[in-house]
Amino acid sequence: MKTSSTIRSFSISVKLVALRRRHQVIKAMIAEELRRPAPCSLILQRLKRQRLAIKDQIARFDGLLRSLGTDNRQRQTA
Repeated sequence: MKTSSTIRSFSISVKLVALRRRHQVIKAMIAEELRRPAPCSLILQRLKRQRLAIKDQIARFDGLLRSLGTDNRQRQTA
């Protein structure tokens, strides 16, 4: 039987995978824009802000996932 924290961990893991994919897509879009003869600084600025926001979300969810993993291990040993 799955516990609530196990289901939560799985949901967070799925979200992390999606965020990491989105981060890679934006990274590729930035590289593509930079390859243009005259890259648009406004587009680059917007993409870089999006990438940074996603990176922050990844860090937040990764920390949450680690804390849930620690809680699960503590329960199993108790």
